[in-house]
Amino acid sequence: MAKRTDLPDKISANAIKLCNESEVSPAGSDPVKVIELLEKAHKDSPESRSVAMKLAAAYSQTGSYGKAVKILESADISDEDTELGHQLANAYADRKWNKKAVSRFHACLDSNYIYPELIQDYAEFMLDNQSNSLLAEQLIKTLERISSPLEKDSAAMCLAMLYSALGDCAENNISLNISDDFLAQYLDRYPENRDKEFFILTINYLSSTPNSSSIIPITNKMFKTMSDAVPSLSSDKDFLREVADFEISLILFENDVTALTAFAMRSAKLKFAGPSDDKDNLKYLVFDAKMSIVDLLRKGPVDTESFRNRYPYLWTLISDFVDGASKTSDLRQFARENIYNDLRNASPKLMKIFEKNLSSNGYQSLKKFISIPENQIHRTPASSSKTASRKNVHMAVSSKIAPNSPCPCGSGKKYKKCCGLK
Repeated sequence: MAKRTDLPDKISANAIKLCNESEVSPAGSDPVKVIELLEKAHKDSPESRSVAMKLAAAYSQTGSYGKAVKILESADISDEDTELGHQLANAYADRKWNKKAVSRFHACLDSNYIYPELIQDYAEFMLDNQSNSLLAEQLIKTLERISSPLEKDSAAMCLAMLYSALGDCAENNISLNISDDFLAQYLDRYPENRDKEFFILTINYLSSTPNSSSIIPITNKMFKTMSDAVPSLSSDKDFLREVADFEISLILFENDVTALTAFAMRSAKLKFAGPSDDKDNLKYLVFDAKMSIVDLLRKGPVDTESFRNRYPYLWTLISDFVDGASKTSDLRQFARENIYNDLRNASPKLMKIFEKNLSSNGYQSLKKFISIPENQIHRTPASSSKTASRKNVHMAVSSKIAPNSPCPCGSGKKYKKCCGLK
């Protein structure tokens, strides 16, 4: 499919200067000043598409949707200018002019330039307005246009939005004229598109769209279809990381932050940590989460069945520990063997993190325990062990991490909105 080439932009040097000034501090942080500068730029170069788009975006950001519509409608939108048409469709949607928004979105999707953001905005608008059938029809039509040859980014977004629509229908008991094995049917038609990168992109885009846990049975079927199409995916780290991130996105969307989900998120972040990640801090956070599970089990049984059903892949990362802790008759001994023993080869940096976060007695008890040779651990009676209790060993992470700082689990949310919820 032909891509849109750079369209001519009738903009003066003065208008360029005003636009640049609107983007830098202190003007860039003042919406009123930004609009003032862009209005001057638009007056100077009224036929400039880039100025019109910037000014309309500034109006939309301040809730002046009518002004945004007026600016964009006055621009000369050609059939080639999908981007400006896309922005006008969003402005219509913001204005609640739904028929105009649908018409403009469809015109953009019928153009020769289609890109993921356009597909996602269209899909989310249609889902918000419960136009699931029309959405599915248009997405399938678009997907067919860009599948041979495959345009990976846009085709992946089409698939992701189709599955998001299926999940929305499952959540609201709405019937849809596509089945949850759509991907299998698609690959039968386009076998050349059995591609790891394409599948990973699809999951990544699905994670970026709000979904409820009702989508899990549907996505499980999708993930299996992908693994059947490319058998190596079942053990591929990149693929499994995307599956984990998708389930984490469900946790965050539903604000389902519990001791179990925090443990799962942190375990996933540690398992898939890259060279630039702070693995020592992640190891401490996993330790912290394990201690939370032990504390929880001291109070009574933990419902793992709903977690297993809602987040099946994340459950595989924590099931051995949680099941073991749930079945043991001696949680203190279990903690020694399954938490403290893992710290025997702790790096100096990790020990510094423990020293910073644990009480003095707790840190010394931990150091003493991990210095005992492993083959002598069984000789230490549980009743006389000086292994630190929860009260001594664990200090809440929230006392060391600022509430507004990024969550250490890597979710991208603020700590107070993610793992910091207690």
